[in-house]
Amino acid sequence: GIMQKAHRGRPLSPEQKVRNSRLAKVRYVVEPSFGTLHRKFRYGRAAYLVLPKVRAQSHLKAMCVNLLKAANRIRVPMAA
Repeated sequence: GIMQKAHRGRPLSPEQKVRNSRLAKVRYVVEPSFGTLHRKFRYGRAAYLVLPKVRAQSHLKAMCVNLLKAANRIRVPMAA
């Protein structure tokens, strides 16, 4: 969902604050992956105009992000 914003003279209600808080917890986990897609893999642009190819390209880029995250988690001991 989309977080709600307070306007001048109309602060958020307690329910809206709770909703925003819940959404923020989910976004905190998900957003870094999209940032990596944009930074490293030019996710904002598609190289193809045909939808199935664009979809395949998006899936491949998402797999690359997952491989990158996995590689960063593996700790390889340094050779002496």
